[in-house]
Amino acid sequence: MTIEELVDLYPTGKIQTEKSNMSDLSLPVDGKYFIINKDLLNETEIRLLEKLFPSNEWVVNYQKHPWHAYLFNQIPLDIEGNFRVLQFQIKKPKEFLQLEWEKSMRDIFPDLTDFFFISENDGALIEEYTGKNYSLEELKSIFLTLDADFDSSTTVFIGNFYVASGGFPKLFEEEQRIFKDERETLRGNSTFSLSTVALHYFTKNAMNQSAIVQALKKQFVLTPEVQQIILSLWHNQGNISSAAKDLYMHRNTLHYRLEKFYEQTGLSLKQMDDLVFCYLLITK
Repeated sequence: MTIEELVDLYPTGKIQTEKSNMSDLSLPVDGKYFIINKDLLNETEIRLLEKLFPSNEWVVNYQKHPWHAYLFNQIPLDIEGNFRVLQFQIKKPKEFLQLEWEKSMRDIFPDLTDFFFISENDGALIEEYTGKNYSLEELKSIFLTLDADFDSSTTVFIGNFYVASGGFPKLFEEEQRIFKDERETLRGNSTFSLSTVALHYFTKNAMNQSAIVQALKKQFVLTPEVQQIILSLWHNQGNISSAAKDLYMHRNTLHYRLEKFYEQTGLSLKQMDDLVFCYLLITK
């Protein structure tokens, strides 16, 4: 139901950008609020309208944030260039300095095309390609520093740069699904891009449907310790010394565990092909 349809049904209602401070019914729709006096409605109407337009919906002003309207409602945007979306989810402490955090974001990203929250804890930053954009490693450091300063915990998906054409919202929709599906499987890697999770995301269905994979998962002894070793080797690109350091384990001890795993499974985690396969086994 659109805001125009609400006006037709309830001509005494009014449209405004903020919630009503009175006891009126404030219905979030199309980036605004439709306000109507509750005394003009019966209980059934009130319950129905509240179901159709839940009050916990986060309202974004389309005039201030045209990219929100473009991405979520496909409202045309007259703009050229290549852009990327940085999606974020932030866990806030009880005494969170919201305004100071937002100011810090704008200071760090002075050339942002748009920046908005889409819910209490989720939001997006829109960046145009300039050739001087932050790299993945730089962004990791930025958000780790912000979390340390504000006692927060932020997970960020760095989208790819795409041409701002009519197909952009569809590409963003898929990036939303990737962010939602993969952010819980990162195990400490809180800032990531498509390349970070592409292997897992695009192979998980095939792995889950494979009888061979399911049989091997039951056959192999993939204890929590073994899984941690596999993950550490994966994140350190197979470097045994770096993995041992991450695991707080002596390098010789790690070598011994790898040899035992090879004896049990026939798979050598020192070989990248075997490591990739084992990584997929434990992340499906």
